[in-house]
Amino acid sequence: MSERFLENKTQTVHKISLGLSICLFLACAFVAKAQNSFVYSDTIFQHNDSIDWSLVVYKAENAELRFTTQRPDTANEKVLMSVAAAFTAQGFKELVGDFVENGVLTRNKTDKENGYCLMYHDTIIIDYLKNALVAKNKAIRYQGNYFQQMLLLKQGDTVECRIFRKQKPTFRRCLAIQDSKPVIIESVDRLSFEDFANAVKRIGIQDAIYLDMGTWSEGFFRDKDKNINIIGHLKYNTKHQTNWLYFYAKEPEAKPVRIKHPTRVRKKK
Repeated sequence: MSERFLENKTQTVHKISLGLSICLFLACAFVAKAQNSFVYSDTIFQHNDSIDWSLVVYKAENAELRFTTQRPDTANEKVLMSVAAAFTAQGFKELVGDFVENGVLTRNKTDKENGYCLMYHDTIIIDYLKNALVAKNKAIRYQGNYFQQMLLLKQGDTVECRIFRKQKPTFRRCLAIQDSKPVIIESVDRLSFEDFANAVKRIGIQDAIYLDMGTWSEGFFRDKDKNINIIGHLKYNTKHQTNWLYFYAKEPEAKPVRIKHPTRVRKKK
């Protein structure tokens, strides 16, 4: 067998191997499906016993809910919305209650909170603080997030809040679950805690937890045109805020693309 024949045969084998490798790569290729991530608002008007209530509901498209102790940056276009979450303690140095940020637990003094919010993957759970031990462990295990606050609604029932019982009506905001997705709801007018809870209940919300508001009310959301919209009413304490709840744009969904192998044609000898 001549050296020329062996050389040609070796080159042919290399070409076939390269062709098979390329086909295998193409068969396993993925494409990113484009997703438009933004937040939009819906104003809901209510009328009950000669009292008019208005709520603004903020909904995020293609986003996940997160918790942070670092102020979200409006320059980051993946940050779609940001509002205050847990209460800030006196002295403005720490937030009130235990929290878990990206799986790391920090223990803080609890001050009359009766509820918590647990977030991991696409799961959002709002429940009574007495059930918090399992929730904190899940937040740690799944590298999730957790914070404590005042329950507004649980399974469609309003939850009494003693610390706000004698407080004057003010602007209110909460995190709620609507159609299995997290939404941010705020009052257009000043309401008592009880009236706000009833207003949220009347639009069909089952579970909701309060968010720090009052003079801490400044927040923002990014609309469909990527414009930043500042929200809130009383903002002079927002500079002292220690923690935030925010929507973060999801990565484009990658889907496998199957490419047929090229048809092999045998040459006639």
